[in-house]
Amino acid sequence: MKNSKETAELLISNGANINEKDKNGMTPLHNAAYKNSKETAELLILHGANINEKDNDGKTALHYAAMKNSKETAELLILHGADINEKDDDGKTALHYAAMKHSKETAELLISNGININEKDNDGKTALYIAEINNREETAELLISYGAHQ
Repeated sequence: MKNSKETAELLISNGANINEKDKNGMTPLHNAAYKNSKETAELLILHGANINEKDNDGKTALHYAAMKNSKETAELLILHGADINEKDDDGKTALHYAAMKHSKETAELLISNGININEKDNDGKTALYIAEINNREETAELLISYGAHQ
């Protein structure tokens, strides 16, 4: 197999459950988002992948796309109905992860699609706070330009 899309096509054609979870609760769509494989994500969505499925930590595919600055995959997920304000078990949205991992482009995409920019996680931290403590200057400046506060 050359890539994950070919693997996904083979598994789908043989009747695999595309929402099957691994030991961490991750589905193939979570993995496609984590690996920034937009083509694979698109194929999985076309065949009925649950876009808002959560892993064992409450993360959706959109959380993983934000973590890895997978802007194209995040855009695809949003287009197909991903809950942009979904929180994981720590109360973090995709924007918190974009801020933490210096995913400026994905952060801008999330903001332009209406994510709550000042949402606080379970520890009371906003995306701006997380960007600042992780020295993500460009992302912090972006958040401030859209009216974020700590």
